[in-house]
Parts: sequence; C-alpha cells; structure tokens
Amino acid sequence: MAQDAFSLYHVARELNTILKGAKINRVSQPDKDDVYLVTHSFTGNRTLVLSSNAENCRIAFTNEEKPNPKSAMGFCMLLRKHLLGSVIESVELVGFERIVKLTFAGRNDFKETVKKVLYAEIMGKYSNLILTENGIILGCQKNAPLDVATTRVTLSGAKYQLPKPQDKIELTDKNEAISRLSAFYGEDLAKFLFENVKGFAYTTAIEAAKRCQGFTSAEDLYDKLYGFIYNLEIKANVCGEGKLCDVYVTDYLSIGGEKTFYPTICDAYEDFYTNKDKNKAFALKKKLLTDKVQGLIKKLGKKLQGESEKLIACKDADMLRIKGELITANIYRLKEGMESCELENYYDEYKPIKITLDKQLSPSKNAQRYFKKYAKEKRTVEILLPQKAQTEKELSYLSAVMMFINQATEISEFKDLEEELIREGLLPKPKFKPKTVEESAYRVFEFDGYVIKCGKNNVQNDRLTQRAFKEDMWLHTKGFHSSHVIVETKGEAIPNRVIEIGAEICAYYSDAKQGSKVPVDYCFKKFVKKPPQAKPGSVIYTDYKTCYVNPDPHGELKK
Repeated sequence: MAQDAFSLYHVARELNTILKGAKINRVSQPDKDDVYLVTHSFTGNRTLVLSSNAENCRIAFTNEEKPNPKSAMGFCMLLRKHLLGSVIESVELVGFERIVKLTFAGRNDFKETVKKVLYAEIMGKYSNLILTENGIILGCQKNAPLDVATTRVTLSGAKYQLPKPQDKIELTDKNEAISRLSAFYGEDLAKFLFENVKGFAYTTAIEAAKRCQGFTSAEDLYDKLYGFIYNLEIKANVCGEGKLCDVYVTDYLSIGGEKTFYPTICDAYEDFYTNKDKNKAFALKKKLLTDKVQGLIKKLGKKLQGESEKLIACKDADMLRIKGELITANIYRLKEGMESCELENYYDEYKPIKITLDKQLSPSKNAQRYFKKYAKEKRTVEILLPQKAQTEKELSYLSAVMMFINQATEISEFKDLEEELIREGLLPKPKFKPKTVEESAYRVFEFDGYVIKCGKNNVQNDRLTQRAFKEDMWLHTKGFHSSHVIVETKGEAIPNRVIEIGAEICAYYSDAKQGSKVPVDYCFKKFVKKPPQAKPGSVIYTDYKTCYVNPDPHGELKK
C-alpha cells in the first residue's frame, strides 16, 4: 500500500516526537528522486530520506545512503543553502492530505531568525518536495507536469498552493462527516468509505469497514471511524503478499499471513524500504550483467556456427589435391576444350572418378586450378581451427560467468564480476575511477574444526586458490563449471568426511547443481597452477583423485 494520509498521519506524529529540535548537519541528493537529511539530536544522528519516487514515495529513516553524484543537483544546493544548520521545529500532516509539512528554524545572513517550510507531497507519480518561505516557493524538486501546471504553479517566486482537494470528508468536521455517512444504505462499506472518506487507501478502507462492523447509526459509524484513525493502537508491522506486502501502522485484521512487528513505525519503514531498495538494485544489476553476458554468448554462438560451417565446407580439401594430382599424372590423355574427364584414382584402388574441367583452360592450368583451391581451403582450415578453439574457450568462460551471475545473492557479489568483465574488455571502463572497496567475502563453512572456503566468482576463485597454502585441499567439479573450494589443513591429514563435505558444497555451486553423483576432483593446492594469460578462474591441476557426491549447500555449516 502506498503511504496514504491515514498512515502518514501516524508517521508524522512519530517523526515529530523524534525530530523536534534536531539540527540539520548534512543534505545530499544522490538522484533526482531522493533527498537525505542527516539530523542530530540528543538521541544521536538519524538520516531522514524524503523520496518522490513514483513507486517508493515516502518519508522515513534509513541506515543506508546512496553514493552522491560528482556534482550536486540544483535542488540539493538550494536545500543546503537554506536548511544546513537549521533546527526542525515540527513535523505534521497538512489537513488529512498526503502532504507532510516540515518546519525549520534557522538564521539568515543578518543573523535574524527565519522559518522555512519543506512540503513533502507523497502522492505517487505526482510526489514532490517544495521548499517555501513565508508561503512563497523557493524551489521544488520536480517541475509540475503540463496537466497540473495550468491549475497549480510550482515555480520559484509563486505562492505555494495545496493541490486541489478531493470531494471527500474529514472526520474533524463532525457534522459534515455524519451527514455524508448517513448516505450509506447497506452496500459495500469498504467501497463507500474509500470513495467518501479522505485519506484512505483501499486496503485501509477495507480494514476500517471490518472494524466498524455492527454500527447502529451514522453517529455510531462516525465514532468507530474516529477511534480507528485518531485513537489507534500502534502496532507497526510488515506483512502481506504481492502488492499487499507493505508496512502497516497497526495490525490489520483484514490481512493475514506472517507478520513481522517493529517497536516503531519508523523502524518498520526503514527495514522495509531498505530491503526493497536492495532487492530492486540487485535485480537491476543482475539484469544488466545478464543481458550483457547473454548478448556476448549469442554473438559468439553465431561466430562459432559460421566457423563450423566453413570448416565443414573445407572438409573435402584433400580431394581437390587428389584431382589436381590425377590430372597432372594423366595430362597426356587430356586435351584442351574438355569439360570433364574420368580417371583412375590410384588413392582409392584405382576406382574411376569423374573430374570437372574448365574447357577454356589447358589440362595443366586445370590442375593448377585444383591445387590453388586446395591451398586456399588448407589455409582456411589452418586459420579457422585455432579461431574456433578460441571461440569455444571464450564461450566456456562466459558460461561460467553466467553461472556465477545466477548464483549471486547479494549486489556486492556483482562488483567482482563487473571488474572481471572490464579487465577482459567485455565491459567499458568507468569514466571515473571508483573508490577502493573492501574485498568481497567468500562463502565460509566449518565442520569438525576444519574451515571450508568457497569462491563466489572467478575473481574470488583466483584469489582463494592463490592465497591457499600448499597443503590445503583444492576441489573442483570434473567437466563442469564450478566454484573453487579450499579445505584448510590444520597441519595434519584431512579426514575423508571433511573432503566429502567440501565436495558436496563444490557440486552445489556448479553447473551440475541439479544432478546427482557429481564427479569432483580434489588434490593438494601445490598441484594447482594457473597458466600464463589464462582467463580468470582457469587453472590446470595434476595428482588428483575423483569422488562422486550429491550436491548439498550445507547451510547449517555456514559461518
């Protein structure tokens, strides 16, 4: 459910309690939709995010800020100019609309106390942030679309006007509310409330209808609705499935399923939207990498098909040489102007073979023509064979990359994959060199005191294998792409059961994940070498043994 006025009313009350008197220490705007205000109060530092994103419009706290652009956006600079160092006086809902009003007290250049108001309009695709002073607009995050600009001006210097109100009632006007509620004659109560009461999303209207069951009159219905809105018992939770999966300020009786409760509404919103942003960013990054790698695989597949077809066309090259030799050996029998001849093939038990001739060429030139065709096709084969082998090698490498993309569970795992593809020249280099980041962590397991490490991608595979000790056990599936697995030795022989556990983990994180009795090779790390200029994750190994195991992630052993 989007943040309707009913939810925003309780969010604003909670934010007012937490933020009243808080100082604005920092303002940032990582993209066109989100603004972050870092606040400081006696309870510590909190980061408030005001988002006008059509899908995730909200006002809530967050623990994870997005990286800032190289140069600040215009609206961000405006907020920094007017809000940095100011103090939040109040956070309140405007009427019963989806508009949160944040009032700031600060000082101007003459050290005079001035008040600025930031309106956070949480209205889906019409969401916006508008900064005002004395009712005059100083600037806004988004310019109003054409269908709105004709009735409501949001340009700097214009007077701030609230959006056109809906033809619905507010429960603060009791007489008008009871008069409107009297029009209910037993139809669908949820639909009636949604169409007549201001501030209700349809899911909230359904919940209100459920809680108002059994009312005896319009006055009784009003009292129940008023109690539901203004005397609500706060039980912030996240629940629901599909489109209903959202944050609810109380325990909605109309929505079942598993519910996760939180101490405050702010905590619920923070956790819900942090996970939602992570999932969205993960899905987007995965799609970008998947599309790129699959495009390369498709391109190489066409290249491989062309190379294979050319090699097939050259498979009879030796026959061209034989025809040339037969013509040369029997040149005394041939005359100029002949279109074909039938000669004994002494390479095939003297069986007769028909040879096509160019009647405009002499017999000797016909022989030279066959020798030239043979030489050309021979050169073609000599060039294509290594090219085809290289294409197959690159396809195999990209298949491994695709496997690691599909196995990824966190967006941080894509950083190594991106760096790897950039180094291989498969992705363009970034315009700006990113800040140095910490190395991503391996999958780590522990069994009977032995540590088992598993790489998540080719970069980690290389790093894991390179840094392992000579006597550590190294594992890889036989004939399938897989993660490299290292079983760390403790200065003694590794038990067979530990190796078996490592093999099961290795088989699970491989192309053979869905199979059974997967062959896994294992040997000491000292027998594993990386060839010069080899692709990331590519190694050769000797002195190995093979075991057959069923894939198992062994989540119970994961550290």
